[in-house]
Amino acid sequence: MNISQYVNATDKEINNIKWKLMDSIEFNFTERECLILYKLSVFDLLTSSESKLAIMLMAQKLGNIPIPKED
Repeated sequence: MNISQYVNATDKEINNIKWKLMDSIEFNFTERECLILYKLSVFDLLTSSESKLAIMLMAQKLGNIPIPKED
């Protein structure tokens, strides 16, 4: 079974979310992207780096860690 079938998303959507995740400084995902990201993590389909980034971005959204400032 293909990954896209597990998470009910196209391959293009999954790749876009993974690129967006690796390129994000602030949490700026749509509701659909969040759902797909959640399903990817539930089925253990993210790399460890992608998982860490997702956790950090979600923690920022909840206000638990500050957004890094550029010097």
